[in-house]
Amino acid sequence: MSLRERTISGAKWSAISTLTIISLGLIQMTVLARIIDNHQFGLLTISLVIIALADTLSDFGIANSIIQRKDISQLELTTLYWLNVSIGIVVCVTVFSLSHVIAGVLHNPDLAPLIQTLSVAFVIIPHGQQFRALMQKELEFSKIGAVESFSVLSGFTFTVVSAHYWPVAMTAIWGYLVNTTVRTTLFGILGRKIYRPGLMFSLKSVSANIKFGAWLTADSVINYLNTNLSTLVLARILGASVAGGYNLAYNVAVVPPMKLNPIITRVLFPAFAKIQDDTEKLRVNFYKLLSVVGIINFPALLGLMVVSGTFVPLVFGEKWVFITPILQLLCIVGLLRAIGNPIGSLLMAKARVDISFKFNVFKTFLFIPAIIAGGMLGGALGVTLGFLLVQVINTVLSYFVMIKPVLGSSYKEYALSIWLPFYLSLPTIVVSYALGLAMRGHAALGVVFSAQVSAGVLAFIATLVISRNPLVVELKRQFCRTERLKTLLRAQ
Repeated sequence: MSLRERTISGAKWSAISTLTIISLGLIQMTVLARIIDNHQFGLLTISLVIIALADTLSDFGIANSIIQRKDISQLELTTLYWLNVSIGIVVCVTVFSLSHVIAGVLHNPDLAPLIQTLSVAFVIIPHGQQFRALMQKELEFSKIGAVESFSVLSGFTFTVVSAHYWPVAMTAIWGYLVNTTVRTTLFGILGRKIYRPGLMFSLKSVSANIKFGAWLTADSVINYLNTNLSTLVLARILGASVAGGYNLAYNVAVVPPMKLNPIITRVLFPAFAKIQDDTEKLRVNFYKLLSVVGIINFPALLGLMVVSGTFVPLVFGEKWVFITPILQLLCIVGLLRAIGNPIGSLLMAKARVDISFKFNVFKTFLFIPAIIAGGMLGGALGVTLGFLLVQVINTVLSYFVMIKPVLGSSYKEYALSIWLPFYLSLPTIVVSYALGLAMRGHAALGVVFSAQVSAGVLAFIATLVISRNPLVVELKRQFCRTERLKTLLRAQ
């Protein structure tokens, strides 16, 4: 199998695994939101946000440094393995020791035992990280996808079953530890077929890996702040319940596209790299990719924004109705972040990731005061508006700071690539909104929601069918060609 075929196969398995994990995560979150009280649900989301930072620090970019290196010796691998384990132990002890301090800073003393329990994961996780990295280096995405999907399913099953008997946040924490233990064990079993760590250690031999990991960790910490600061600010200002509600909306509107879009861009990154010296061809293909990402995300997120008044009470229950306007605003945040995702592939193809890092630092300096001021002035809605404002500024500045230096002056193409998916989504928005307005109060929530979604999907399909936009026509031809090929293969 060629490198191209292995890459496409890897993307397929990554997509299947990611969709499985996202689906199970959303189902678990929905179940817990309905059966656990608001305060306990808020404590759970806050503790997982805190642990995400510790997770970033414990890896220290070591796994990615292994993938990045073309050749790596047994001594380096073994040193990195034990270094990763050592960092994990240090992070575990640090998080456990600071649990009461963190809980006090966030004005939620009930967080301490949850954080202490979660800290155990950092002793477990490092024993599987290196093996996963080596499997990824060998493009064994089908095995990685199977392990991660089974691990998430194990944690999901434990959490959902246990929560019915013990409806508290700690149930989900134990479910996370089940997930972590299963994943680490399976990666350890499969990974040891590639390599077994020895008892060697030479810090000097891995200086390049440490330097590479330090830059990755710095970038990850900045991205962590841009992603999770709003939850922590709300937890301190308004308590766990409000923070939990905000996080619930965030996980529905922002997280799925944030996890799914990299699958598309990861596949096209090598293609961009091959044409990096042909600026005109790179520009045309980049803006096509931007529009395609928009066509995938805009109708879903704008449709969710329109039906959120029905979606929230139907799926999460009446106790979470207060998050409806938050969810609507976060849908816009989600689609703006989605169209920004392909820029990373463009910068990597042109070896200009330094621009991305500097811009992320700048964005963080905007984000922190916007979130804090928004939370103090307007609570959860204020935080969301602050987040949206920063995202709008980011979308405008992305062209001038990251795209124009690489592709040259092309603002019209940038604007049109965003306008196209919005224009195609307009019928979905209008039809879903009008139907919800007409049926609300005259039918059950489930009936109204089903009608809105069905009508919106049909409106979008009809719009694509009648559209004469060159890119849409090209996509339709590609789809028909693929279907025709599948039919011929089945006939044979």
